[in-house]
Amino acid sequence: MQNKQHRPTGITIIAILTIINGILLLVSGIALVALGTLFSANSTSTSSQAVAQFFGTISAAVGGVLLVIGIGYLIMSYGLFKGKGWAWTITIILTIIGIAIQILSTSVITAASLDNTKNVISGIVSSITFPLIGLAINIVILYYLYRRHVRAYFGKAKPRPTTTV
Repeated sequence: MQNKQHRPTGITIIAILTIINGILLLVSGIALVALGTLFSANSTSTSSQAVAQFFGTISAAVGGVLLVIGIGYLIMSYGLFKGKGWAWTITIILTIIGIAIQILSTSVITAASLDNTKNVISGIVSSITFPLIGLAINIVILYYLYRRHVRAYFGKAKPRPTTTV
């Protein structure tokens, strides 16, 4: 009989957040594809038709990408729930990408805020709050995924031996 590792609570939380993110991406993708179709269909003059078709094509393309990413997130959440090693690896990669994006976002927003001399301090604080929160969340997730019991759940490390008295 195989000794199946108990799923850590943090993984359940991460998987649920991944499902929510996947659903939001799917809804956004569907909305953008629908908006792209609407842009392409509703234009009267030739010049506005070309612009509408351009924005409609871009909107539909971005929507298609979001649909694919949303499906990927739902597949990833399944892997997280089931303790699949590939889901751990993909989550690590996406978390590192998220950290890089948050750092870049914070840097760009801070630089843009410094260009505006009015209310510099309040502008910087208010504009980098959310990217810093996102950065902190991604760092916590990355730390958690490298915990021994979490890696063991995904088959990436041997579980600690249990001692019985």
